[in-house]
Amino acid sequence: MSGADRSRLASLREERQAALAGRDALEQKLELLRRELLQRTARRDRLRTDVARALGDARAALRSATVEVGIDAVEAAALAQPEIAAVAVRVESAVGVPVPRLTGTAEPFRACYGPAGTAASLDAAGRAHAAALPLLWALASEEAAVRALRRGQRRTARLLNALEKAILPALDRELRAIATSLEEEERQESVRRLAWLRMREAR
Repeated sequence: MSGADRSRLASLREERQAALAGRDALEQKLELLRRELLQRTARRDRLRTDVARALGDARAALRSATVEVGIDAVEAAALAQPEIAAVAVRVESAVGVPVPRLTGTAEPFRACYGPAGTAASLDAAGRAHAAALPLLWALASEEAAVRALRRGQRRTARLLNALEKAILPALDRELRAIATSLEEEERQESVRRLAWLRMREAR
């Protein structure tokens, strides 16, 4: 076998070891992603329940205020309220996957409309809606995280599948081909050596 073939055989063995190590790392990452996704999904589902409850309370309070003061007064009061919340997005890493995280700040609710034509029920509706904001931010954050982790899981699974179904089999085929060629050359060399020894003995 030529020196180039021997060098290729050594290189292939190194590549195969690297591919096996990569497969192990991807399998470990997939398991970590699965666990993280389970935790995030459970947290998201809890938050969905909390948000549904908070928004249900806020809507009920708003309905009470609407019945008490009328829709025109409710809409006028809403227009008089300043913005009290701000949301920021930053990207974090979870198991090597970029995950967006939403954070928000909100001032406590303070009625900025005049007392005429309003009622305590309107103030209660405002407080209920303001109280739901942190839960909404948390839910949006977990929803985005779950989607990002699912994308990361699919991407990692595709890489693992490519390693197992394409890269490793191709390396194994080439290794077998070179090893078979080497064995054949060694057999031929043994036959030539034996023939030479017999010719020498016959002299």
